[in-house]
Amino acid sequence: MSSITQAKAEAQKLIRRYNQLQAEAKKTDNMADAARKAAEADKLVSQISALQLAITKLQAKDRETTAQKSSPATTGKKKATTSTAPIIANDIKHATSEKMVLEERMNHLEEAQKKTRAQIEQLTRAKSELTRLKHDAEKSVAHVAKERRVHDEKLQQELAKLIAKKETEHQSLKQELDAVRQQAQKDAELLKVQRDAARAMMEKHKQLEKEQSLVLHQKSSSNKKWFIGIALVAIFALILGVLLALLFTPITNPPTKATPMVSLNNNGPVDTHPSENEPKIEPPNLEAVKMYRDRLKDGHGPLMVKLPSGTFKMGSKNTLPYHDERPQHEVTLESFSISQYEVTFEEYDWFAWATGRKLPNDRGWGRGKRPVINVSWYDAVEYVKWLSNQTGYNYRLPSEREWEYAAAAGTQTFYWWGYKLEKNKANCGICGSPWDGKKTAPVGSFPPNPFGMHDTIGNVMEWTRSCFHSSYRGAPSTGHLWEGGDCSKRVVRSSSFKSYENSLRTTKRQKFSPKTRMDMLGFRVVRVN
Repeated sequence: MSSITQAKAEAQKLIRRYNQLQAEAKKTDNMADAARKAAEADKLVSQISALQLAITKLQAKDRETTAQKSSPATTGKKKATTSTAPIIANDIKHATSEKMVLEERMNHLEEAQKKTRAQIEQLTRAKSELTRLKHDAEKSVAHVAKERRVHDEKLQQELAKLIAKKETEHQSLKQELDAVRQQAQKDAELLKVQRDAARAMMEKHKQLEKEQSLVLHQKSSSNKKWFIGIALVAIFALILGVLLALLFTPITNPPTKATPMVSLNNNGPVDTHPSENEPKIEPPNLEAVKMYRDRLKDGHGPLMVKLPSGTFKMGSKNTLPYHDERPQHEVTLESFSISQYEVTFEEYDWFAWATGRKLPNDRGWGRGKRPVINVSWYDAVEYVKWLSNQTGYNYRLPSEREWEYAAAAGTQTFYWWGYKLEKNKANCGICGSPWDGKKTAPVGSFPPNPFGMHDTIGNVMEWTRSCFHSSYRGAPSTGHLWEGGDCSKRVVRSSSFKSYENSLRTTKRQKFSPKTRMDMLGFRVVRVN
């Protein structure tokens, strides 16, 4: 290859390298690298210019040499041309050395470019990762903020509902408290009236006894003299009558005792011939009856009637066709207290709110002073447990014998007022009240029995604590509870607003599963004194 061709090739390489450096300088983001590469490019330009100048000189010399060879006259000039060869060789040698320097510089530039590209790629990856992390962080922060905002809104709604509920409960409790206070005031006034009436009756009774004693004393003093004579005449006449009877009375068979007869009227069976030989039981001392109300931790308990101890005949007479209420037998009980009214919705709802229990359904008849209904035996037991915890006294459900003793109140008739139904004395199917056969009546709507207890006939049937016995055979004569029996069935006493003739009596008894809930079944409570 000739020197000119070799120089041209070197010049083309330098030109390509120059173009490459310019392109890389434009792409790079580092200003220092770009400036350095631009300076290197300028040096290459100067080197390329020098090579081009050298090539031009070589071409001119080559043309001169060719012309001299073609002409004889140029033979003499060969020596001169030959003498220029070392100069050209020196130029080529210089160009070659410059080429090597350029190649070395180019290699150095390529290595620097590789490092720069690696750094750029690393920085680009770091920037992308930083952008992604920033985006993820913003997204996470937005998600957390959204969740927190939703949670806060939900919490605010729940708090608003809870506040509204508590305000409603507060208003309801306030109304209930006002009603209890009014009822307590009425009960106190009624108790005062009853006490005043009792004192007046006692004073009147003492006055009558005093007057009768005075009259008898006056009569005895005035008739004392002739009384002895009349007594002697009466004794003589009696002796004479006995003698005459013995003389003139014919001998006959001894008289037979009349059998008691049982008849049915529109009010149920009535014993028309009660036995005259039955031992009479002294009625309980009504003056010993007392009323009171225990305080709860945040209110008042049911109004209670403290009954005196006593003995009564439990069950139906043996002449009546109620086999599960026989045989009639005497039962002696110690003093105890029983609620004057059936437990009301007002009293039970207070317990349900305090313990978080479900409120029983009132069927739309109203709550307040109406007897609570749709409660099972277990519900009633939980209520008396809560009542005991609130007051510190032992509350429980009444036993059968306690309930009947309190309901009869010293009477031995079907109803505490007698054998016949009387209008508006109770709420039953045929009692003549506004609620007959339709729904329950507010407690205390009818007159009380001699013990001061209301609704022992009609309104709602009532749970007792007693397990069911099919009859009274083997029942003990003392004790407040007859143990044993079928405890899968609990005894229910009294009648309801749906009851008719054959169920309206204080001795009526039925049995139900403890889980039973009915709209005509409630309860009342007992406190052990």
